[in-house]
Amino acid sequence: MAKILFINGPASGHVNPTLGLVEDLAAAGEEIVYLCSEQFRGQVERPGVDFIAYDNFLDSGDPFQTKHFISVVIKILSAYDTILPAVREAASGHTFDYLIHDSMYGCGRVVADMLGIPHIATCTSLIGVERTAETGRDAAEMKKNSQLLRTFTVLAAQIRKKYGIRRNLALQDIFFNEGLMNLVFTSALFQPDSNKLGSHFHFVGPGLSGRRPQGVLPPAGDDNGRRLIYISMGTVFNRVHEIYDLMFEALASFDGDVWMAIGNRISVAELGRVPSNFTVAPSMPQLDVLARADLFITHGGMNSVNEALYYNVPLIVIPLAADQPLNADRVQTLGAGIRLERDTLTSGAIRESVNRMLASEHYRVRSAVVGESLRTAGGRQQAMSCIRAFKKQHRLD
Repeated sequence: MAKILFINGPASGHVNPTLGLVEDLAAAGEEIVYLCSEQFRGQVERPGVDFIAYDNFLDSGDPFQTKHFISVVIKILSAYDTILPAVREAASGHTFDYLIHDSMYGCGRVVADMLGIPHIATCTSLIGVERTAETGRDAAEMKKNSQLLRTFTVLAAQIRKKYGIRRNLALQDIFFNEGLMNLVFTSALFQPDSNKLGSHFHFVGPGLSGRRPQGVLPPAGDDNGRRLIYISMGTVFNRVHEIYDLMFEALASFDGDVWMAIGNRISVAELGRVPSNFTVAPSMPQLDVLARADLFITHGGMNSVNEALYYNVPLIVIPLAADQPLNADRVQTLGAGIRLERDTLTSGAIRESVNRMLASEHYRVRSAVVGESLRTAGGRQQAMSCIRAFKKQHRLD
């Protein structure tokens, strides 16, 4: 059996889809060394899987500074200073046969060069969505992009020199580290222009199994016929008091239940008085909640979008940063939900959107169409089949 170096980013949306795959690889006899931040040790570590922790580079700074595409890339490139020393530590005690890495946070191409091994990318974002000037063409935005480009160029030169990297560190290649094989955790239907991608891209659907549930499922209540709205703004971009206040104002009179997960960056006490039809907690077992929900209000992280659609749940998406605006656009284009803007968000807009979506069959039907494409993509079994073919191709058996 082979030994795998597995590198992931310190975010639930990137780690969770890989957990079932890690479980299956270990069960098949592969030895795995998994690099990620300490908070994910309990989720990942198991027999056959060694865990090496690096500092959580997403915990520092303001996550909303990644509104610009180039800002996202700079954040990712800065993380090389955290991940590459951890790779060197792992390589000092192991000889790896192949690499599996997150396409965004895994330094994949650089590490594959460093170790001289073939590599597979796990893709938790839409492919080919890079934009270098997505926020407008006015003079202020162009000046901001120019400043960011200079920052990126200087940082790229420093990283290349420090780690002896020969390949060019281009914007697009930092944002998306394409593997010799790419496991994409969505469906060909959800991915725009999927037919234009090469045969080394495999759409395996969301990896839902393998994780250990986080949080406690609230009680269903006495009236099981009550509608349920679930709200979560993710694990990184979730310190958004003003959005939570608007949710309270918009949905306090909703004739149903509202469950809201707010993460660990803000306390329930900070939110003040919570309406009686709300249940608010730091975390909830999201898959169990979505299996019951009638509507999901979300920031639009790819993992959350996939999970909701897998269960045929329509979405209201309020994108905050990174790739979330693109995910929101795709949901809306496919008719599975509505995009609302954070900057112009009002309680009235939330209430109107909720009422419209719950009253219409259109959103439920379109969500179910996308959900079917996700459920039939093959999941972890298909991912394992792809990896077996990859190993055979590279004579790793």
